[in-house]
Amino acid sequence: MIPEVERTLVLKSRLPLYLIGLLVVLQLVVPDQTWMYLLVGLSTLVGSAYLWARELRDKLEVSRSSRGNWIVVGDRLEERFQVINHSPLPVLWATVRDRSDVPGYEIDRVVAVDGQGRFSWQTQGVCSRRGVFTLGPWSLTLGDPLGLFEVELRYPEVRTLLVYPRVMRLPEFQLPQGRTSGRARRILPAHSESVLASSVRDYLPGDSLRLVHWRKTAHQGRLMLKQLDLEPAGDLWIVLDLEGRVQAGEGQESTLEYGVILAASLAARYLDENRAVGMVLFGTRPAIVPPQAGTAHLWRVLHELAHAEPGVGWPLARVLKQVAPDIGRGRTLLVITPSTETAWVGDLVQMRRYDVAPAALLLDAASFNGEAESRLEALQSLLADLAIPSHVIASGYPFHPLVTFKRKKQVLKVLPGTGRVISVEVEEEV
Repeated sequence: MIPEVERTLVLKSRLPLYLIGLLVVLQLVVPDQTWMYLLVGLSTLVGSAYLWARELRDKLEVSRSSRGNWIVVGDRLEERFQVINHSPLPVLWATVRDRSDVPGYEIDRVVAVDGQGRFSWQTQGVCSRRGVFTLGPWSLTLGDPLGLFEVELRYPEVRTLLVYPRVMRLPEFQLPQGRTSGRARRILPAHSESVLASSVRDYLPGDSLRLVHWRKTAHQGRLMLKQLDLEPAGDLWIVLDLEGRVQAGEGQESTLEYGVILAASLAARYLDENRAVGMVLFGTRPAIVPPQAGTAHLWRVLHELAHAEPGVGWPLARVLKQVAPDIGRGRTLLVITPSTETAWVGDLVQMRRYDVAPAALLLDAASFNGEAESRLEALQSLLADLAIPSHVIASGYPFHPLVTFKRKKQVLKVLPGTGRVISVEVEEEV
């Protein structure tokens, strides 16, 4: 249900009332035609101003509309406003004030509307940050020609705007393949319970005779065993570290935003390869998105990433312990973290007991804090010793959108010689 508009009319200053009262007293104490003329004139002005303001208060209609409740970072937010004046009296000035919290989006302006007329305009802004924002509440303020009364139309309606993170081109980083990966089948020992054979090999002492390939044995004249593999599944789990105590940087140049971009881009890449992708986000609101395949699943992942905010109490080691039972066997697990601690590495190694192939994307927190030296050498060395692939992303990494589009915008240009300012339409790629 849309909240009703709140219409108020207030006297901006009590001085005119005090003057009227003073003139009344003077007329009673020292009767004079001058006081009477002033009293009638001032009362007429105040009354006319009141009637003008009340007429506009009751007969103005204002609307605000936009397309959709979600967009992607870099997209343009467009809204349309319209003021309809059902009164024969004109609106000489009206100020639109907005309390939306979309970064960099300003729509405050002053408009005028003729009697029995209407005025409409569009506002535009580029959404530079992902997250959940609000459009509204907002108000329209106007008054009478003398400025004695102020009319305010308050619109308490608040709309939620969801800005999804944008998918970027990824650095060259090969993820390891879980034992169920569809990209590279992994050979299993002959004593596996699988029933799928991809090749044969010589018999070795201790191998099960149940897996003897009798036709090949007869052909070769020696015992030959089946080599087995698993059918491809290729699920990828992405764990984004949202522990607030390890985050660094501010705004877009922060480990939080880099982590969100990397998680979104990785999900898009592997979903495009028809792999199932799951997401683990334990910040202000813990969320586990089970692995699924398909383009539609990308929007579910982006929806959770749009809400991602750092919290306290969920260090990466605890998160890995918490989600270990949900990961399943034979998956690829990628950790994205700015943490320089090593406590979580042990939990990552433990995942191998379930045939999980771990990897790590390390965000160089020192670079986001303006420090020259990285603190990741020890962590990288440890991961390398444990044969866990890792890659470091530092502040200033040149992210480039995976999909770009062209749009037109108006810019002001000063003509040489004359100094005249004109509006020019230019095309930009975003």
